[in-house]
Amino acid sequence: MQFLTTTTLSEQELINKALKHEGLKQISSDSDITRLGEGAWHYAYLIEGEQLVLRIPKRVSYEKEVVFNQDELTADYAGTKAFYQQANRTGIRMCPEHYEYHVSEDLTYTIESYVGKSIGLAGQTPEQSKLYGRELGEFFLALEELDSPIPGIGYITVGGQGDIKGLYEGDLSAFIREETGEYREEWESLLESPYSFDKEKVRKTGEGLISARSVEREKLVLTNQDTSPENMIFTSSGVRMIDPFPIIYTGTSLAANYVFNYQTLFHSLHNTKRHGKNQYHLLIPQLKASAEGFVEGYTNDSKQKWNDLNVEVYLKLVTMTHEHDLLLKLDSLSPEQMIRYGTNEQIEERLGLLLKELEAF
Repeated sequence: MQFLTTTTLSEQELINKALKHEGLKQISSDSDITRLGEGAWHYAYLIEGEQLVLRIPKRVSYEKEVVFNQDELTADYAGTKAFYQQANRTGIRMCPEHYEYHVSEDLTYTIESYVGKSIGLAGQTPEQSKLYGRELGEFFLALEELDSPIPGIGYITVGGQGDIKGLYEGDLSAFIREETGEYREEWESLLESPYSFDKEKVRKTGEGLISARSVEREKLVLTNQDTSPENMIFTSSGVRMIDPFPIIYTGTSLAANYVFNYQTLFHSLHNTKRHGKNQYHLLIPQLKASAEGFVEGYTNDSKQKWNDLNVEVYLKLVTMTHEHDLLLKLDSLSPEQMIRYGTNEQIEERLGLLLKELEAF
């Protein structure tokens, strides 16, 4: 194991250093270490006595060495803390109640409440997946009732005074209009491409949906971009959300991100190194049921909410299709692109599936 630290401490010594910093009881031997596993960026440990999860960043992620960056790590962890606090303000028990972090070159970690063991997506029936999805949809809707506690728009960054804020400033409506123009350009480039699909149908559908995008109905929401099944803890008492990727943007856009990913994207990425171990192509009924439940919980019988969400799902499909087109035009793929999207042949095959989704939308 390689940790993001300037010290030469062993795994146990590094864990104990973090526990001591938190004023917690230290472990006495390696046999006391309970490893929960590892994600792309962190190793995770269960501190059983306190029912806490300790995460220590890895030195190598996506086959590249991670360079210590105080501001980036602080923005990541402070953003997570702010999101957890905001999530708990909804009154829905979705996120850990306790969360702290420390960032320095010799010791960086996060520590949070343990929310339980997950049955995983594979352990669910489609009916269970739909119920979990509905819970998540209701949670995303509840987030929209709260004003963002952080200024700005976009991903979380560290300001000049050490405070956190959104990466961009400005008016949300103007931002949405500008982004809509970018989506339209991507959509038009697909219509002008040499790919064979029903372009007239896609043109007619897109004209109606893109022009109907919600602008004035939107507000800034502190929400979460990364809601993959790996970051969901599915328990007998409900679903819990961990490891968020906080972002300040419209709630509708990020709700659509969930729906698009579960309906279409995750299972299409099953042959990539990033998602291969998850075997999502064998779990399509659960994924689609989760998306269906999410839509029910999020729209809450509102036709307007459903229409706005449907537009955003379409835009996610357009931009992902366009991204695959751009990847195929590159002279070569970076190692990270190959981990996330696979080989040229796999990208080309997936592009065909995405174009069919555009036709059928």
